[in-house]
Amino acid sequence: MEKWAKMLPLQFKYFEALEKEKTIEVTYHLIGQQGSMLIVNVDSDEQLSKIIGQDPMFFDSEREIYPLTTRQTHEKQIREILTNAL
Repeated sequence: MEKWAKMLPLQFKYFEALEKEKTIEVTYHLIGQQGSMLIVNVDSDEQLSKIIGQDPMFFDSEREIYPLTTRQTHEKQIREILTNAL
């Protein structure tokens, strides 16, 4: 508990800095759970890896990562696949 008391304020500050630079679009706390959900805007896996690796709670947390794309980008990719399949 003492470690968390020291690390969580550092994580909050880290997230705040990423929000100011528009890397984190939004942060949610998971009600009834220990943890947060972040929407992070990055251009590469390497950039995401760096953000995750620099999180002060990196060694003390578990992560699940779900890559997202816009509906428009997804639709464009599907149309290209269907066009190439014909």
